[in-house]
Amino acid sequence: MKIFIATGEVSGDIAGARLAAAIAEIEPGASLFALGGENMASAGVEIDFPTNHLGTVGVSEAVRTLPSLFRAFTQIRRRVRREPPDVVVLIGNDVFSVLLGRWLRRRGVPTISFFPPQVWIWGALAPLINRSFSQVLTCFPQELEVYGRAAAGIDCKVTFVGHYLAENLTARTRDEHREARRKLCREQGALIALLPGSRKHEIGRLLPVLLDAASGLARRDPDMRFVLPLADERYRQEVERAIERRSLKPFVILNHDSHSAMRACDLALIVSGTASLEAALLGVPMVIVYRVSGLTNLVVKSAITLGLMNDSIVGLPNLILDRPVVPELKQRQATALELERQAWTLLMSPNDRNRMAAELLGVAARIGAENSMARAAEAVVGLARSAKAAPVM
Repeated sequence: MKIFIATGEVSGDIAGARLAAAIAEIEPGASLFALGGENMASAGVEIDFPTNHLGTVGVSEAVRTLPSLFRAFTQIRRRVRREPPDVVVLIGNDVFSVLLGRWLRRRGVPTISFFPPQVWIWGALAPLINRSFSQVLTCFPQELEVYGRAAAGIDCKVTFVGHYLAENLTARTRDEHREARRKLCREQGALIALLPGSRKHEIGRLLPVLLDAASGLARRDPDMRFVLPLADERYRQEVERAIERRSLKPFVILNHDSHSAMRACDLALIVSGTASLEAALLGVPMVIVYRVSGLTNLVVKSAITLGLMNDSIVGLPNLILDRPVVPELKQRQATALELERQAWTLLMSPNDRNRMAAELLGVAARIGAENSMARAAEAVVGLARSAKAAPVM
Protein backbone atom coordinates (compact mmCIF):
# COMPACT_ATOMS: atom_id res chain seq x y z
CA MET A 1 0.00 0.00 0.00
CA LYS A 2 1.42 3.38 -1.07
CA ILE A 3 0.28 6.53 0.76
CA PHE A 4 1.36 10.06 -0.05
CA ILE A 5 1.06 12.86 2.54
CA ALA A 6 1.56 16.56 1.76
CA THR A 7 1.80 19.56 4.05
CA GLY A 8 3.56 22.91 4.03
CA GLU A 9 4.31 24.04 7.59
CA VAL A 10 5.45 22.87 11.02
CA SER A 11 2.01 22.23 12.53
CA GLY A 12 0.99 20.18 9.49
CA ASP A 13 4.27 18.27 9.64
CA ILE A 14 3.55 17.37 13.27
CA ALA A 15 0.04 16.21 12.39
CA GLY A 16 1.44 14.26 9.43
CA ALA A 17 3.94 12.50 11.67
CA ARG A 18 1.21 11.48 14.11
CA LEU A 19 -0.97 10.30 11.23
CA ALA A 20 1.92 8.25 9.82
CA ALA A 21 2.44 6.55 13.19
CA ALA A 22 -1.29 5.76 13.43
CA ILE A 23 -1.29 4.36 9.87
CA ALA A 24 1.67 2.13 10.74
CA GLU A 25 -0.35 0.66 13.62
CA ILE A 26 -3.13 -0.36 11.22
CA GLU A 27 -1.07 -1.17 8.12
CA PRO A 28 2.54 -1.91 9.17
CA GLY A 29 3.67 -2.62 5.61
CA ALA A 30 2.43 0.67 4.16
CA SER A 31 4.95 2.71 2.15
CA LEU A 32 4.67 6.42 3.00
CA PHE A 33 6.24 9.30 1.12
CA ALA A 34 5.58 13.00 1.53
CA LEU A 35 6.05 16.69 1.10
CA GLY A 36 6.90 17.64 4.67
CA GLY A 37 9.63 18.06 7.22
CA GLU A 38 11.66 16.68 10.09
CA ASN A 39 8.74 15.39 12.12
CA MET A 40 7.44 13.15 9.36
CA ALA A 41 10.97 12.05 8.51
CA SER A 42 11.45 10.98 12.14
CA ALA A 43 8.22 8.99 11.87
CA GLY A 44 9.73 6.96 9.02
CA VAL A 45 8.16 8.84 6.11
CA GLU A 46 10.25 9.32 2.96
CA ILE A 47 10.43 13.08 2.29
CA ASP A 48 10.42 13.91 -1.43
CA PHE A 49 10.57 17.68 -0.94
CA PRO A 50 11.00 19.70 2.31
CA THR A 51 8.06 22.09 2.75
CA ASN A 52 7.94 23.23 6.40
CA HIS A 53 9.11 26.68 5.32
CA LEU A 54 6.18 27.22 2.94
CA GLY A 55 3.45 27.95 5.49
CA THR A 56 1.93 31.43 5.19
CA VAL A 57 -0.97 33.50 6.44
CA GLY A 58 -2.32 35.91 3.85
CA VAL A 59 -2.25 36.74 0.17
CA SER A 60 0.92 38.74 -0.42
CA GLU A 61 2.74 36.50 2.08
CA ALA A 62 1.89 33.45 -0.04
CA VAL A 63 3.22 35.03 -3.23
CA ARG A 64 6.78 34.82 -1.90
CA THR A 65 6.53 31.04 -1.64
CA LEU A 66 5.20 30.48 -5.17
CA PRO A 67 8.54 29.34 -6.71
CA SER A 68 8.99 26.72 -3.98
CA LEU A 69 5.35 25.64 -4.24
CA PHE A 70 5.72 25.24 -7.99
CA ARG A 71 8.82 23.07 -7.49
CA ALA A 72 6.95 20.97 -4.92
CA PHE A 73 3.99 20.60 -7.27
CA THR A 74 6.28 19.55 -10.12
CA GLN A 75 8.12 17.08 -7.88
CA ILE A 76 4.98 15.32 -6.72
CA ARG A 77 3.46 15.15 -10.20
CA ARG A 78 6.57 13.33 -11.37
CA ARG A 79 6.41 10.94 -8.43
CA VAL A 80 2.69 10.26 -8.89
CA ARG A 81 3.13 9.54 -12.58
CA ARG A 82 6.07 7.23 -11.87
CA GLU A 83 4.63 5.56 -8.76
CA PRO A 84 0.86 6.18 -8.35
CA PRO A 85 -0.18 6.13 -4.67
CA ASP A 86 -3.30 4.33 -3.47
CA VAL A 87 -4.40 7.43 -1.58
CA VAL A 88 -3.15 11.00 -1.03
CA VAL A 89 -3.61 12.93 2.22
CA LEU A 90 -3.40 16.71 1.90
CA ILE A 91 -2.92 18.49 5.25
CA GLY A 92 -3.69 22.19 5.53
CA ASN A 93 -1.87 24.40 2.98
CA ASP A 94 -5.24 25.55 1.68
CA VAL A 95 -4.91 26.73 -1.93
CA PHE A 96 -2.03 24.39 -2.77
CA SER A 97 -3.94 21.38 -1.44
CA VAL A 98 -7.14 22.26 -3.31
CA LEU A 99 -5.28 22.63 -6.62
CA LEU A 100 -3.19 19.50 -6.12
CA GLY A 101 -6.27 17.56 -5.02
CA ARG A 102 -8.11 18.57 -8.19
CA TRP A 103 -5.18 17.43 -10.36
CA LEU A 104 -4.93 14.11 -8.51
CA ARG A 105 -8.66 13.37 -8.77
CA ARG A 106 -8.55 13.97 -12.51
CA ARG A 107 -5.91 11.23 -12.64
CA GLY A 108 -8.15 8.92 -10.62
CA VAL A 109 -6.11 9.10 -7.40
CA PRO A 110 -8.28 9.09 -4.22
CA THR A 111 -7.64 12.20 -2.12
CA ILE A 112 -8.30 13.09 1.51
CA SER A 113 -8.28 16.58 2.98
CA PHE A 114 -7.12 16.50 6.62
CA PHE A 115 -7.32 19.90 8.34
CA PRO A 116 -9.23 21.28 5.32
CA PRO A 117 -9.35 24.98 4.38
CA GLN A 118 -10.79 26.79 7.38
CA VAL A 119 -14.50 27.35 6.95
CA TRP A 120 -14.22 30.68 8.74
CA ILE A 121 -12.27 31.92 5.73
CA TRP A 122 -13.27 29.66 2.85
CA GLY A 123 -16.78 28.55 3.87
CA ALA A 124 -18.51 30.22 0.92
CA LEU A 125 -16.33 28.15 -1.44
CA ALA A 126 -17.00 24.83 0.29
CA PRO A 127 -18.80 23.23 -2.72
CA LEU A 128 -15.80 24.01 -4.94
CA ILE A 129 -13.35 22.79 -2.31
CA ASN A 130 -15.22 19.51 -1.83
CA ARG A 131 -14.81 18.69 -5.53
CA SER A 132 -11.06 18.44 -5.03
CA PHE A 133 -11.33 15.60 -2.52
CA SER A 134 -12.77 12.11 -2.18
CA GLN A 135 -13.12 12.63 1.56
CA VAL A 136 -12.80 15.53 4.02
CA LEU A 137 -11.76 14.77 7.61
CA THR A 138 -12.94 17.60 9.83
CA CYS A 139 -11.59 18.61 13.24
CA PHE A 140 -14.13 21.27 14.19
CA PRO A 141 -17.93 20.97 14.38
CA GLN A 142 -18.33 24.06 12.19
CA GLU A 143 -16.37 22.26 9.46
CA LEU A 144 -18.63 19.23 9.64
CA GLU A 145 -21.68 21.44 9.26
CA VAL A 146 -20.39 23.54 6.35
CA TYR A 147 -18.52 20.87 4.38
CA GLY A 148 -21.22 18.28 5.09
CA ARG A 149 -23.94 20.55 3.72
CA ALA A 150 -21.79 21.43 0.67
CA ALA A 151 -21.18 17.75 -0.09
CA ALA A 152 -24.81 17.15 -1.08
CA GLY A 153 -24.81 15.82 -4.64
CA ILE A 154 -20.99 15.71 -4.76
CA ASP A 155 -18.85 12.58 -4.66
CA CYS A 156 -17.17 13.62 -1.43
CA LYS A 157 -17.58 12.05 2.01
CA VAL A 158 -17.29 14.32 5.06
CA THR A 159 -16.29 12.78 8.40
CA PHE A 160 -15.73 14.35 11.82
CA VAL A 161 -12.64 12.88 13.52
CA GLY A 162 -12.01 15.59 16.11
CA HIS A 163 -8.70 17.29 16.87
CA TYR A 164 -5.84 15.17 18.18
CA LEU A 165 -4.64 18.05 20.35
CA ALA A 166 -7.77 17.76 22.50
CA GLU A 167 -6.57 14.31 23.56
CA ASN A 168 -2.94 15.25 24.08
CA LEU A 169 -3.42 18.55 25.90
CA THR A 170 -5.66 18.91 28.94
CA ALA A 171 -6.18 21.90 31.18
CA ARG A 172 -3.25 22.30 33.55
CA THR A 173 -3.83 21.89 37.28
CA ARG A 174 -2.42 24.28 39.86
CA ASP A 175 0.18 21.70 40.81
CA GLU A 176 1.20 21.25 37.15
CA HIS A 177 1.44 25.02 36.77
CA ARG A 178 3.67 25.33 39.84
CA GLU A 179 5.89 22.40 38.84
CA ALA A 180 6.33 23.66 35.27
CA ARG A 181 7.13 27.11 36.62
CA ARG A 182 9.68 25.70 39.10
CA LYS A 183 11.51 23.83 36.32
CA LEU A 184 11.57 26.80 33.97
CA CYS A 185 12.10 29.83 36.19
CA ARG A 186 12.81 30.18 39.90
CA GLU A 187 12.17 33.94 39.97
CA GLN A 188 9.17 35.11 41.97
CA GLY A 189 7.62 37.61 39.53
CA ALA A 190 5.00 36.98 36.86
CA LEU A 191 6.01 34.74 33.94
CA ILE A 192 4.71 35.56 30.46
CA ALA A 193 5.02 33.31 27.40
CA LEU A 194 5.81 35.02 24.09
CA LEU A 195 4.76 33.00 21.04
CA PRO A 196 5.29 34.86 17.74
CA GLY A 197 4.54 31.85 15.51
CA SER A 198 6.50 29.34 13.47
CA ARG A 199 6.40 31.02 10.06
CA LYS A 200 9.21 33.34 9.00
CA HIS A 201 6.91 36.23 8.07
CA GLU A 202 5.07 35.91 11.40
CA ILE A 203 8.32 36.19 13.32
CA GLY A 204 9.42 39.16 11.23
CA ARG A 205 6.12 40.95 11.74
CA LEU A 206 5.12 39.98 15.29
CA LEU A 207 8.33 39.31 17.23
CA PRO A 208 9.18 43.05 17.48
CA VAL A 209 5.69 43.79 18.79
CA LEU A 210 5.91 41.08 21.46
CA LEU A 211 9.41 42.06 22.56
CA ASP A 212 8.60 45.78 22.68
CA ALA A 213 5.57 44.96 24.83
CA ALA A 214 7.81 42.82 27.03
CA SER A 215 10.20 45.77 27.44
CA GLY A 216 7.34 47.95 28.64
CA LEU A 217 6.10 45.28 31.04
CA ALA A 218 9.61 44.76 32.44
CA ARG A 219 9.85 48.48 33.15
CA ARG A 220 6.56 48.30 35.06
CA ASP A 221 7.75 45.28 37.04
CA PRO A 222 11.49 44.41 36.95
CA ASP A 223 10.75 41.05 38.61
CA MET A 224 8.73 39.92 35.59
CA ARG A 225 10.19 37.23 33.34
CA PHE A 226 9.38 35.98 29.83
CA VAL A 227 9.74 32.61 28.12
CA LEU A 228 10.01 32.43 24.34
CA PRO A 229 9.84 28.95 22.74
CA LEU A 230 11.80 28.65 19.49
CA ALA A 231 9.58 26.97 16.90
CA ASP A 232 12.57 26.45 14.60
CA GLU A 233 16.27 26.55 15.46
CA ARG A 234 16.89 28.43 12.19
CA TYR A 235 15.43 31.53 13.81
CA ARG A 236 17.63 31.49 16.93
CA GLN A 237 20.12 34.15 15.82
CA GLU A 238 17.37 36.48 14.62
CA VAL A 239 15.51 36.10 17.92
CA GLU A 240 18.63 36.50 20.07
CA ARG A 241 19.67 39.68 18.23
CA ALA A 242 16.17 41.14 18.68
CA ILE A 243 16.32 40.37 22.43
CA GLU A 244 19.79 41.91 22.82
CA ARG A 245 18.79 45.10 20.95
CA ARG A 246 16.14 45.68 23.62
CA SER A 247 18.44 44.79 26.54
CA LEU A 248 16.02 41.99 27.45
CA LYS A 249 18.51 39.17 27.75
CA PRO A 250 18.30 39.00 31.60
CA PHE A 251 14.52 38.81 31.36
CA VAL A 252 13.91 36.28 28.54
CA ILE A 253 14.28 32.50 28.70
CA LEU A 254 14.57 30.68 25.38
CA ASN A 255 13.41 27.07 25.13
CA HIS A 256 12.15 24.60 22.54
CA ASP A 257 9.03 23.35 24.31
CA SER A 258 6.03 25.60 23.82
CA HIS A 259 3.81 23.34 25.94
CA SER A 260 6.08 23.55 28.99
CA ALA A 261 6.23 27.32 28.49
CA MET A 262 2.44 27.53 28.38
CA ARG A 263 1.99 25.33 31.44
CA ALA A 264 4.43 27.48 33.39
CA CYS A 265 3.25 30.95 32.41
CA ASP A 266 0.71 33.25 34.03
CA LEU A 267 -0.26 34.74 30.65
CA ALA A 268 0.57 34.14 26.99
CA LEU A 269 1.00 36.77 24.29
CA ILE A 270 0.40 34.69 21.24
CA VAL A 271 -0.15 34.59 17.50
CA SER A 272 -3.50 33.38 16.19
CA GLY A 273 -3.64 29.80 14.91
CA THR A 274 -2.58 26.43 16.28
CA ALA A 275 -0.57 27.92 19.16
CA SER A 276 -3.64 29.74 20.47
CA LEU A 277 -5.61 26.48 20.25
CA GLU A 278 -2.92 24.70 22.28
CA ALA A 279 -3.00 27.45 24.90
CA ALA A 280 -6.79 27.23 25.08
CA LEU A 281 -6.70 23.46 25.66
CA LEU A 282 -4.16 23.98 28.45
CA GLY A 283 -6.41 26.62 30.01
CA VAL A 284 -3.87 29.42 29.63
CA PRO A 285 -5.15 33.03 29.69
CA MET A 286 -3.87 34.88 26.64
CA VAL A 287 -3.96 37.88 24.36
CA ILE A 288 -4.00 37.05 20.64
CA VAL A 289 -1.99 39.21 18.24
CA TYR A 290 -2.75 39.21 14.51
CA ARG A 291 -1.04 41.28 11.85
CA VAL A 292 -0.93 40.58 8.11
CA SER A 293 0.02 42.66 5.08
CA GLY A 294 -2.16 45.54 3.90
CA LEU A 295 -3.20 43.59 0.80
CA THR A 296 -4.28 40.57 2.83
CA ASN A 297 -6.20 42.80 5.24
CA LEU A 298 -7.98 44.46 2.31
CA VAL A 299 -8.97 41.04 0.93
CA VAL A 300 -10.31 39.98 4.34
CA LYS A 301 -12.35 43.18 4.75
CA SER A 302 -13.75 42.80 1.23
CA ALA A 303 -14.71 39.18 1.93
CA ILE A 304 -16.54 40.24 5.09
CA THR A 305 -18.37 43.00 3.21
CA LEU A 306 -19.40 40.57 0.47
CA GLY A 307 -20.62 38.02 3.02
CA LEU A 308 -17.94 35.46 2.15
CA MET A 309 -16.70 35.58 5.75
CA ASN A 310 -18.94 35.90 8.79
CA ASP A 311 -16.93 38.39 10.82
CA SER A 312 -13.45 39.56 11.67
CA ILE A 313 -12.73 37.19 14.58
CA VAL A 314 -9.38 35.53 13.92
CA GLY A 315 -8.38 33.52 17.01
CA LEU A 316 -9.19 29.80 16.97
CA PRO A 317 -10.45 29.74 20.59
CA ASN A 318 -12.96 32.51 19.85
CA LEU A 319 -13.97 30.95 16.54
CA ILE A 320 -14.57 27.55 18.11
CA LEU A 321 -16.52 28.99 21.06
CA ASP A 322 -18.32 31.43 18.74
CA ARG A 323 -17.81 34.32 21.15
CA PRO A 324 -14.95 36.69 22.10
CA VAL A 325 -13.48 34.98 25.16
CA VAL A 326 -9.87 35.96 24.40
CA PRO A 327 -8.83 39.56 23.60
CA GLU A 328 -7.65 39.99 20.00
CA LEU A 329 -5.38 42.76 18.79
CA LYS A 330 -5.59 43.00 15.01
CA GLN A 331 -3.71 45.04 12.45
CA ARG A 332 -3.41 48.67 13.62
CA GLN A 333 -4.52 47.66 17.11
CA ALA A 334 -1.64 45.20 17.30
CA THR A 335 0.88 47.66 18.73
CA ALA A 336 3.37 47.08 21.51
CA LEU A 337 1.75 49.75 23.67
CA GLU A 338 -1.74 48.26 23.37
CA LEU A 339 -0.42 44.74 23.93
CA GLU A 340 1.45 45.93 27.01
CA ARG A 341 -1.72 47.60 28.30
CA GLN A 342 -3.90 44.54 27.74
CA ALA A 343 -1.33 42.22 29.30
CA TRP A 344 -0.86 44.42 32.36
CA THR A 345 -4.62 44.67 32.88
CA LEU A 346 -4.93 40.88 32.90
CA LEU A 347 -1.89 40.43 35.13
CA MET A 348 -3.44 42.81 37.65
CA SER A 349 -6.73 40.90 37.59
CA PRO A 350 -6.40 37.23 38.64
CA ASN A 351 -10.20 36.92 38.60
CA ASP A 352 -10.34 37.86 34.91
CA ARG A 353 -7.60 35.35 34.10
CA ASN A 354 -9.35 32.61 36.05
CA ARG A 355 -12.63 33.41 34.32
CA MET A 356 -10.97 33.20 30.90
CA ALA A 357 -9.30 29.89 31.77
CA ALA A 358 -12.66 28.45 32.87
CA GLU A 359 -14.38 29.54 29.65
CA LEU A 360 -11.58 28.03 27.56
CA LEU A 361 -12.52 24.60 28.90
CA GLY A 362 -15.35 24.67 26.37
CA VAL A 363 -12.86 24.40 23.49
CA ALA A 364 -11.94 20.79 24.29
CA ALA A 365 -15.60 19.87 24.67
CA ARG A 366 -16.30 21.04 21.11
CA ILE A 367 -13.37 19.51 19.25
CA GLY A 368 -12.64 16.40 21.29
CA ALA A 369 -13.20 12.89 19.93
CA GLU A 370 -11.80 9.65 21.28
CA ASN A 371 -8.81 8.31 19.30
CA SER A 372 -9.05 11.09 16.74
CA MET A 373 -5.78 10.28 14.97
CA ALA A 374 -6.67 6.57 14.83
CA ARG A 375 -10.00 7.57 13.26
CA ALA A 376 -8.17 9.59 10.63
CA ALA A 377 -5.74 6.74 9.94
CA GLU A 378 -8.63 4.27 9.55
CA ALA A 379 -10.24 6.59 7.00
CA VAL A 380 -6.97 6.84 5.04
CA VAL A 381 -6.27 3.10 5.05
CA GLY A 382 -9.92 2.30 4.31
CA LEU A 383 -9.95 4.53 1.23
CA ALA A 384 -6.62 3.06 0.06
CA ARG A 385 -7.95 -0.49 0.43
CA SER A 386 -11.11 0.40 -1.48
CA ALA A 387 -9.02 1.92 -4.28
CA LYS A 388 -6.82 -1.20 -4.51
CA ALA A 389 -9.87 -3.43 -4.57
CA ALA A 390 -11.71 -1.42 -7.23
CA PRO A 391 -11.80 -3.07 -10.68
CA VAL A 392 -9.60 -1.49 -13.33
CA MET A 393 -11.76 0.16 -16.02
